[in-house]
Amino acid sequence: TTEIKIYTMVDYSRFDNIQSSSDEEEENISKEKGELNLSPEIKSMKPTQRGKENRLKFLHQGREIYEWEQNLEEVNIFVRPPSEVKSSTISCKITHGHLSLGIKRNPPFIDEDTWGPIKVAESFWMMSDGEININLQKVVKGSTWEAALKGKGSAIDPLTKNEVQKKIMLERFQEEAKI
Repeated sequence: TTEIKIYTMVDYSRFDNIQSSSDEEEENISKEKGELNLSPEIKSMKPTQRGKENRLKFLHQGREIYEWEQNLEEVNIFVRPPSEVKSSTISCKITHGHLSLGIKRNPPFIDEDTWGPIKVAESFWMMSDGEININLQKVVKGSTWEAALKGKGSAIDPLTKNEVQKKIMLERFQEEAKI
């Protein structure tokens, strides 16, 4: 048997009139114009602020509402109540997709849906050194939450999100390497 090879000619003429420029030239042009190639949405975003122990801060009208952090399996929310508040007066209700926190017999201070589903039976809260720590166990291990709680302006900026995703991926790789 003889093998017949068929070659087709590709028409590259549509590229004939493209003027080339190096990435360095384009970067210099952007610098001269004082521009960055960022979408308007990203340009208008403010970087996510960091708090104690590099936790992510959620601010509302300049006031810190809570700080939070996450890892492969959990999300921790930290709230600083007024100094006179005792743990016995705290009301904290954790459900599959919602968190309510406040002082007993008062409207809740926080009453929001969680960014993702949580394992209620494994989640808890405690108060230590004048700070409330709410530990939410993720249903979807390794998922990256863009915010601890849903709500206007609560999502982290794209650069911080990327940083958090890398951290969680590294944790996953380290866990898999142990197996």
